[in-house]
Amino acid sequence: MIGVIGEALIDFIGISREERSYNFASFVGGCGLNAATAAARLGSSVSFFGKLSNDMFGVRILDHLVDNKILFDPELCNSFLPSMIGFAQLDDQGKAQYAFYSKNTASVCLTSEELCNSMSNHSNLKVLHIGSVSLAIKPGCDEILDAIDFYTPRPIVFLDPNVRPTVIEDFEAYRARLFKACKLADIIKLSDEDLLLLYPGLAVEEAAKTLCSEVSAHVILTRGKQGSTWFSPKKFSVNSPIIDLPVVDTVGAGDTFSGAILSFLHENNYFGQDGEDPVLHDLDREIIEKAMRYANAAASINCSRKGCNPPTQEEVEALVGSI
Repeated sequence: MIGVIGEALIDFIGISREERSYNFASFVGGCGLNAATAAARLGSSVSFFGKLSNDMFGVRILDHLVDNKILFDPELCNSFLPSMIGFAQLDDQGKAQYAFYSKNTASVCLTSEELCNSMSNHSNLKVLHIGSVSLAIKPGCDEILDAIDFYTPRPIVFLDPNVRPTVIEDFEAYRARLFKACKLADIIKLSDEDLLLLYPGLAVEEAAKTLCSEVSAHVILTRGKQGSTWFSPKKFSVNSPIIDLPVVDTVGAGDTFSGAILSFLHENNYFGQDGEDPVLHDLDREIIEKAMRYANAAASINCSRKGCNPPTQEEVEALVGSI
């Protein structure tokens, strides 16, 4: 099973302007929930470990989990705290700039005890996805890392920092926390912008190689239209180009990419088979090339739609098979 720890929220995406009024369309989103949705639509068994509000937005998020056959813990789905809200404004290329209303929301107030209790309900948990806003805001950011550090046997950890500078109050404290998360991780997927925040002054590829060496983890660098590069701790790298479909917007592209990587590796038993302790099997060039092509196809299809709307397994396989 794939586990996802993180935020679930409602994204309000700007769609038009009428005189002094901006119009927004709303979508269920959040880095963690988007990745969980992508992996589930691709046929994987997924459990979402996140706290949900009992407000009208939380009810809508819960319906989304049910509709996409994502498992959840009912004990975490009735918080009196409000739901997190995000606003996104798109530029001419469909790239989004975000503003989050996240303090004291249900998503960022998950405790390590709640998290460990929820994870203990799943004996077949192979990999955990963590990252983004949930690792930036107290108190939940520290609680998540404490739970992962404490929990045994520790699943494979997939980290997507998905850095959102607008929610970071103390960047040095955040940077230290993120490096702690990197040391717990087995696979780290991050953008060129994320890397430049972690390693200011270094060229992007040099920063990726430095991170890979320092924490001895797989590092996946995504660079938008320039494609992605996977750096293995075995000192080789694999480049993968994007699959160029018409772009409506880029909301959820990185999350869909992460969910597809997780699904591909999980379904092909690279996180170990049921009954085994979680272990990351050797990933050679051929496996990595296939995984990245699969993930790029999923992300490209998502970008051809409004908001985060990951594809099904059949859609991805049809696209991969046609090129």
